Amino acid sequence: MVFKIIEKTDKYLKYKDYFILGPSVAYCLNSDDMLMNFDLFNASDSNTGSLLLRSSDGGETWVEQGLIEKSYVYDFKNSWVKSGYGAIYADTQAKVMLYVANDTYWEENKLASLWRMRTLYYRLSFDDGHTWTDKKYIIQKGSSYTSKHFIKDVEFGVNMAASVSPLIIRADDFSLLVSVQVQMLNEDRTVLNPTGMGYMKAGAMKAVWNQEKSEYEWDIKEYVTIGLDKSVRGLYEPAFGLLGNSNVMMVMRNSNHRQSDKIIGTKYVSFSKDNGYTWTSPEMLLYDDGSVMYSSSCIPKILNHSNGNLYYIGVINDENPKGNLPRYPLCIAKIDKKTKRVIKNTVTVLDTKRSNHDSAINTANVVDYSNHGVYEDKKTGNIVILAPYREDLTQYSCYLNRYVVKAD
Repeated sequence: MVFKIIEKTDKYLKYKDYFILGPSVAYCLNSDDMLMNFDLFNASDSNTGSLLLRSSDGGETWVEQGLIEKSYVYDFKNSWVKSGYGAIYADTQAKVMLYVANDTYWEENKLASLWRMRTLYYRLSFDDGHTWTDKKYIIQKGSSYTSKHFIKDVEFGVNMAASVSPLIIRADDFSLLVSVQVQMLNEDRTVLNPTGMGYMKAGAMKAVWNQEKSEYEWDIKEYVTIGLDKSVRGLYEPAFGLLGNSNVMMVMRNSNHRQSDKIIGTKYVSFSKDNGYTWTSPEMLLYDDGSVMYSSSCIPKILNHSNGNLYYIGVINDENPKGNLPRYPLCIAKIDKKTKRVIKNTVTVLDTKRSNHDSAINTANVVDYSNHGVYEDKKTGNIVILAPYREDLTQYSCYLNRYVVKAD
């Protein structure tokens, strides 16, 4: 047995009447404290803020520190800036805590503007997350980049870039890899949007610490995507696994929304030999026996464990899913670093639809264990997964469940 679930805690955390999305956890640099952040949603794709919590007992209990971001109205048309989808990272080399997130602009509080109007930023903490700098907006290095044309192939107001709850890692060249997805354009520079939910290409932003300026320098060279015959929304929400000797794998989400009779719902993978600058053409992430690993359209996570192994944590389905659904079961599996495939007989279910999830209930809310977080317990080496859990599907809000897994 590769995995042993040693703890499963329902209702581990809850915050008021919000849906908790995208938890990230980091160990502080100068104390034994841990920091967690997650977004607070009151409707799909609509976050009201991002909350910080602190633990002094290894993650057993958490104390609310306060909002690191809060959404706000910016004009008289009820247009909003909604900040978040962020993640925390403890940079042991720069000796700073890093928080990377997004500003999303909702003109007249409508979703349509999001494909044109998002910006990326980061904050720094030099005191273990007790205080944070103002937002530092990400602008790619090079004279051609500005606050409007802030990274490759993106111009604010024309198309957008986003980093969705990234699991930040350090590459072999010591740069940090931060996930990014970019909205694609038609030839006339209008938004390519066949489903109304955007069409993306994915890549890695590389961050290098500039000690003299006390800031990060950002770079990106290449994105990848696939055609409409393989995904109705392109590729997005990438996660990274280190394969050694500057080799990196990038696992991405596709979508077969309303085309499950034609398109396989799965994850795609690309490979880099230069620490995430350039990538191979995407291909399906397969099992080690060559069969398809079905997976509904939701975010993947890859844990780069201190034991040298790579672990995939996300939804894995038995049959071809339909778009975003079902968002269960939540699974963990080992990735073979030689074949670069998921080892089928290691797939372990962490949680799934339960008897209390009555499908006959008339509700738009679904069983959803995605938008999860994962970290390695630095004392035990155990894998800790934090995932949303709706006990009552008549309620939009959720709890955060905790699963502790021991890997052989």
